[in-house]
Amino acid sequence: MKFLNKFNIINFLVYFYLIFFLFLFSYTFYRAQIIHDGNQISYYLKYYLIFGFTIIVWLAVLFFTNVKIKKITIIIFSSIIFSLYFYETIRYFEKSILNSSLVKKLYKKKLHQINDKQKTKYEIIEELKLTSSINVVPSIFPKIFLENKFKNELKIFPLGGVSNATTVFCREGKDFSIYKSDRFGFNNDDNLWDKKKINWFLVGDSFTQGSCVKQEENFSSQIGYITKENSISVGMSGNGPLTELASLKEYALFKKPKNILWLYFERNDLNDLKKEKFNKILIKYLENNFSQNLILKQNQVDKILFNQIKSAEENLKNNKINNNDNILNFNKIIRLKIVRDKMALDRGLIFDIDPLFEKIIINAQNLIKKWDGKLYFIYLPDKERYSSKNTKDETYLKKNHVIEIIENLNIPIIDIHDDFLAKANDPLGFYADRIYGHFSPDGYKKISQFIVSKIQNIE
Repeated sequence: MKFLNKFNIINFLVYFYLIFFLFLFSYTFYRAQIIHDGNQISYYLKYYLIFGFTIIVWLAVLFFTNVKIKKITIIIFSSIIFSLYFYETIRYFEKSILNSSLVKKLYKKKLHQINDKQKTKYEIIEELKLTSSINVVPSIFPKIFLENKFKNELKIFPLGGVSNATTVFCREGKDFSIYKSDRFGFNNDDNLWDKKKINWFLVGDSFTQGSCVKQEENFSSQIGYITKENSISVGMSGNGPLTELASLKEYALFKKPKNILWLYFERNDLNDLKKEKFNKILIKYLENNFSQNLILKQNQVDKILFNQIKSAEENLKNNKINNNDNILNFNKIIRLKIVRDKMALDRGLIFDIDPLFEKIIINAQNLIKKWDGKLYFIYLPDKERYSSKNTKDETYLKKNHVIEIIENLNIPIIDIHDDFLAKANDPLGFYADRIYGHFSPDGYKKISQFIVSKIQNIE
């Protein structure tokens, strides 16, 4: 009885929080020292400080405070934790909540006003289908076929989107970026593929595809307008180095363009490679003569893409979530993924450069030399470089190592950070609404002008 009287609910909660944060501190140590061999200390330092500080607080509360202080501390910590998880859960299931019948009934008028101002991608597509004479589809990217469920299914790995279709792409601001795709599903004027001479050919990820601006405002269109020469992009959101090499081999080889721009995005390109290299089709592109001959198989590509879009739409309509998705949702919520992203706590994890990256660039360089083309490496910086007062140095996201690899290969580099944005008075002004991760229309325009001028000086 004496033990029960001494170990009341207040003490129980104090011990609970102390053990909880000791666990988090130990887990941080495990991730930092065991998983990453102590190579990510700069990333995990903030977690050491947060959890270490809270452990000291709870030790002080346990041994040096009275019941009243303990109660106040418990209430404060419980309120903070509840608020974080409440926010995380609401934000994670925001769309499902807004689409629930109960919310629609309670806030029918308000939701109607909101939807008029900012409709979902699905709603935009359904409206366009009523008036369009061609297919209307959501943007679909090669990266989805890197998922395990496609591991043994695909005989063809698509590198573009649905061909000749009105494609609803993305939104960073008020309106969606919507474009008509070309014959291979890329964000270009289709007539460009009929041109005998292509002067500019761009490979890359979402920046190269043109997130989230109009077709005439993206890099390729801007470069074409500035130079009065033909320019084509095969960039797709989520592409990493291996997918970009595949796109180069499939679509540049038969056009033999003069200038090839390899747009490298420092935030995720090396990380994308981690998944790409395990795809049995993509890895074959390191072989000299491998090709899927996709320019002759667009009908088959479209069929694969339409099936995937249909499946995704059915799941959306039925609000269907499989068990794996439930587990994934739970893990993301427990780890406060959205909160950590908003607070930029997940930024700064340093990835090693896979030796495969250099092999890919060498492969691309050798291919381009066969038709006397010229390869240029365009280094695109992460917006986080300019979002914080803490200036990111040359080691940020392995920039110095990436640049060293490219320099050793004697490939001309156009560094959009060092040579352009870092010299600007307001770097964030080049990004959409100053808050989104991609450039604004004016940002794409000014950077395109800079790229062209640099290449002209190199030539």
